Amino acid sequence: MPKRDTLAPAAALILAGLAAVALAEDVPPELTTPNYRTREISGIGHQKGVARQDPSNVIKIGDRYFVWYTRRKAGVHPYASTVYYASSDDGVRWTEHGEAIGKGKPGDWDSFGVITPYIAVIEGKYYLFYTGTSAAKPFRSRGPEGTLRHIGVAVAEDPHGPWRKFESSPVLSPDAGRWDSLIVDDAHVILRHGKYWMYYKGGHRTISPAQTQWGLAVADRITGPYVKSEHPLIGGHTVCVWPHRGGIAALVDSAGPERHTVQWSPDGIHFTRAAKVQRVHTGCGPYDPDAFTGAASGRGITWGVAQDAGGGKPVHIIRFDVDLAAPKPAETRAK
Repeated sequence: MPKRDTLAPAAALILAGLAAVALAEDVPPELTTPNYRTREISGIGHQKGVARQDPSNVIKIGDRYFVWYTRRKAGVHPYASTVYYASSDDGVRWTEHGEAIGKGKPGDWDSFGVITPYIAVIEGKYYLFYTGTSAAKPFRSRGPEGTLRHIGVAVAEDPHGPWRKFESSPVLSPDAGRWDSLIVDDAHVILRHGKYWMYYKGGHRTISPAQTQWGLAVADRITGPYVKSEHPLIGGHTVCVWPHRGGIAALVDSAGPERHTVQWSPDGIHFTRAAKVQRVHTGCGPYDPDAFTGAASGRGITWGVAQDAGGGKPVHIIRFDVDLAAPKPAETRAK
């Protein structure tokens, strides 16, 4: 794992002054027994002729849960999806409401498709992060080919929209000569120590999907500008992180030597394995009520949504349940 001094100078300045965290802090015991399990759901689950994947994190507004995801006809190129959304009162039976974000105009950076959404709620506004691409060329090319992927954001006053693409999008892009020189993808933003910490997936032109890694970019404002750390933090294909106690916990899916594990980081940068899981599904989107509150102690997660495929079915969204809730403060003091 990278040391603290491997952060780019600008990122180091942004992070300077944060409370020091002892890297030797023990792994919270509740992260060692995740009891990960899945089940089918309705409304955005399996449907003949329709592919749904890349669900966002889940948020709760009033008495209803909301989720965003990429959708297309089965058989269409995955990058050619657009972002749809749905709501539910129990996290199992969902109602699909329609498209939230469409493709950009011809020639725009997101003209071919928009995928992998993530939702943040800040000061009464909704910020929908998404990945855009302008062509179908894959990122695994073993050569000079490949299409750049960038992260943009759209803003709305209501979860039902209308959404306005932020004028300075994309807010995060690949950088030539770096580990993320071809793609930045799959944003997951957490309000932490008064800053916006964007965990994201990155990769360059000579890797496979099983070799993608997560990076970190930090900003003073939700719309950026974001300053990247110099090196990746850990391997992973889709980003799934949440505030846990005073640190950050994660589920790593199918990429890297730490695939299919629960991870723990007291400082949000250096991760260590907490538990091995038989399988963590791709597209993990947790219900995490502390992502944007800036809470000093995160309550952990107990469920979320992900994607599944197999048995001849188009890719579709499922629910996962886990035992990864942090103890309440009174329970912590009693131990």
